[in-house]
Amino acid sequence: MKNNQNELQTTLQKILASVSEDYYIDYYLVNFKPANGVNLSDRHKIIDNTIKKYKEHHEDFQDEKLKSVIEYFKKIITHDTVIHFENTLIYRELYKILFIIDITFNAQELLNDSKAYPSGFAEIQSDMKEVKLFKRKNRDNIIGYYRLPKSYRGSSRFRNWFATIYIKNKALARFFTHLFLTADLVRVKEFHEDEEVSKKLIEELEYILMQQTVISKVIKSFGILIYWEMKKFLSIDKDDAEVYTKTIIYELFKENFNAEELYKVVEIKSSLGFFPIFGASKKASLKSEEKQFIHNKFFKEITKNTEISKKEFEPLFDSYIRTPHIQFLHKYPVELFRQNPKYSSIN
Repeated sequence: MKNNQNELQTTLQKILASVSEDYYIDYYLVNFKPANGVNLSDRHKIIDNTIKKYKEHHEDFQDEKLKSVIEYFKKIITHDTVIHFENTLIYRELYKILFIIDITFNAQELLNDSKAYPSGFAEIQSDMKEVKLFKRKNRDNIIGYYRLPKSYRGSSRFRNWFATIYIKNKALARFFTHLFLTADLVRVKEFHEDEEVSKKLIEELEYILMQQTVISKVIKSFGILIYWEMKKFLSIDKDDAEVYTKTIIYELFKENFNAEELYKVVEIKSSLGFFPIFGASKKASLKSEEKQFIHNKFFKEITKNTEISKKEFEPLFDSYIRTPHIQFLHKYPVELFRQNPKYSSIN
């Protein structure tokens, strides 16, 4: 086991080195410090501090809805890390859990607002005739008789590209666009070299990533995230994590949750802008040939800049395909970090 871990770490270091020319690996520095000698009898106070501090950074957070789950917060923070953040003691993982609750509340509100949703690609994605019309309009903007001036064709190129893939293979189109949901785009060097280009790309991604879903799927996604947050990051026993997940969902949303979903193949099924909606199925939606296509593309790109064998690459690729929810959970609210001063001149 130890040798496997060492090999995996070596492979990760090779990959990080290979992307360093295009990606600011150390763009962020932590904006908090570990807290030592904390009196655990103050845990209720620290939970309260965590909620208040999150509210300071997210003014619209509906913290009044948390009253019924505070007792469960006391249980799940047993193995959480207390940190000093802005002169306040807070729980690091609980802060992330509040973020997950917050974005779920926001998704629920959006889906309940008939004037705001559906919008973007969600308006047309289930009607292939509309998708084909969408492709044709954008193609004409690029090569048609009345095509747009060259400097204005970027948006149409991107939309035509996406529609072309979507018409040929929905699963692959969604997979490649969903990659942006687990990536940290602010670390990409090119985004800092041309602010106008990056702004336009974000706008186009938001349009494409506004996709069809329903409230029940959002809550299911919430359950998957909360369960694996507790199990993976808080070392909570499987059975206890199931009970806490079910109870928190019922208290916050008055919905029941089927724990069997937690042990199936997890994938990003949809998205609401940059918020991924995770789902679980008995088997992966990607066919073996589609998975192989993605595998070959990734391996080709990585080996352009570094020497990595297929033996080293396989477990990383397998993890990437199988655990997108864990990758998402490695992301923390941005206020917990600060920009590395050495990059301050690039903005």
